[in-house]
Amino acid sequence: MRQLKIAAASAILVATSMFGVAHAADATAPATGPHAAMHHMRGGHGPWGLGDIRKLHDQLKLNAQQEQAWQQAVSTSKQNHDAMRKNGEQFRQMIAQAKDQPVLDLAGMRAAREKVYDQNRQLRSQTEDAWLNVYNGLNNDQKTLVSNAIKARWAKMKAWHDKAMQRRSQMHKGAPGTQPPAGQEQ
Repeated sequence: MRQLKIAAASAILVATSMFGVAHAADATAPATGPHAAMHHMRGGHGPWGLGDIRKLHDQLKLNAQQEQAWQQAVSTSKQNHDAMRKNGEQFRQMIAQAKDQPVLDLAGMRAAREKVYDQNRQLRSQTEDAWLNVYNGLNNDQKTLVSNAIKARWAKMKAWHDKAMQRRSQMHKGAPGTQPPAGQEQ
C-alpha cells in the first residue's frame, strides 16, 4: 500500500513537472515561458515591471479625466487579479483531486492548464489595455516620468539578475564535483 502511495505521488510529481502544472496557476511564476501570464500582474507590482505604481500616482498630478482613467485601470487590475487568483485556486483544487485518481488524465490536466493560461492571458490583456489608456492620456512630461520609472525598474531588475547570476556562478565554481578530493593534488 505504501509503495502504491509513493508511486501515485511520484506520478503526480512527474506530471506536474513535465507539464509545468505547478506554475500554470501560480501568480508568482517567473516571467518567461508559457506561464509568464501568471507573473505579469502579481500583487502591487504594476504593469510592465513598473513596481508599486501607487508611488507614481501622486507625482503625475493627474487632471480629472486622467484620474478617471487611472481609477478605471486600478479597478480593472484588481478585478482581473482576483479572477486570475480564482482561476489558479480552481486549478489547484483540480490537481489536488487528481492525486486520488488511480490513473492520471494527463491530457485532461494539460487541457485544464491551457484553459487557465488562456483565461489569464485575456485578463492580462484587458489590464494592459486599461493601463495603456491611462498612458495614452498623459502629456509628454507625464509620459517621460512613467518611462523613467519603468527604465529605473528595469535597471534594478537587471542588477538583481546580474548579482544572482554571479552568486550562481560562484556556487558552481565551488561545487563538490569541481574540487579534488581531500588529500589529492591536481
